Amino acid sequence: MKGFNDMKQILITAALIFLSASPCSAATCKPKKPSQTNIKYQIYNLKSRRTDPNKIDEILTRLQAQTSQLKSYQAEIHYLFIQDPELLDSRALRKGRLFYKKDESGSKLRVSFNTLKQDDGADEKYIEHFIFDGVWLTKIDFQLEKVDFYQQAPEDQPIDVFEFISHRFPLLGFTKIPHLRQQFHITLIPPKEAKSNDFIGLRLSPKKDSIYKDNYTTISFWVDNESFLTVKIAATSTEGDTSDIQLLDIKVNKKIKNAVFKLETPEHFSQNRAPLNRK
Repeated sequence: MKGFNDMKQILITAALIFLSASPCSAATCKPKKPSQTNIKYQIYNLKSRRTDPNKIDEILTRLQAQTSQLKSYQAEIHYLFIQDPELLDSRALRKGRLFYKKDESGSKLRVSFNTLKQDDGADEKYIEHFIFDGVWLTKIDFQLEKVDFYQQAPEDQPIDVFEFISHRFPLLGFTKIPHLRQQFHITLIPPKEAKSNDFIGLRLSPKKDSIYKDNYTTISFWVDNESFLTVKIAATSTEGDTSDIQLLDIKVNKKIKNAVFKLETPEHFSQNRAPLNRK
């Protein structure tokens, strides 16, 4: 089901914001550091502490501790997908905003893309919204004038946004460290690849019996050594496609209204609703 697969890929992308990247490679550009005005380091008391870049366990532990305390997160998101770089080299760059919130009622996620740039073309208006509220996964496509709803959990048993996504992608900081150790070979990325000593990079390669071995060959990510928020991620699929993500104007633990996750659509949009398959 193409619509669902597209939606799942976008949610994977949304998850990756916490391991986010630039639409260029680590070798060609320096990831942009999160704004210290918006990120005040109150989450993990990071004003003076720096992590030893040679200690993988410490890196993973701090990343998990940092992200686990997020109550809200919003940022501008640039998502570059390159299909078959060796032959087709077809590029699609989407730009938009991402919103995440967690409170006593559960967690919510919204990714809204506003523009699409294909290959060497110009940015064009291209509006898509993806929303997950713990029960329903919703895609709103303004080009096709349609709304798709996919139920992912019982109404009375909503699931956490990142619990849902973690079954589809190895979320560092949301996945337990022993699980990462079990599923991946983890190595340090030389600082010269980021062209900065302010960032720590890790590279993950699925083990031969890993549940991710059929999806990805490598996943690389970099975290800022002060804020300990991820600033870059680059993933290569087993089919040779690559994904790069960049986050800009990051805001952490700022108030987000619930209305952000409830979008009205024009009445003439068609609707498709797929209830949960309980088999």
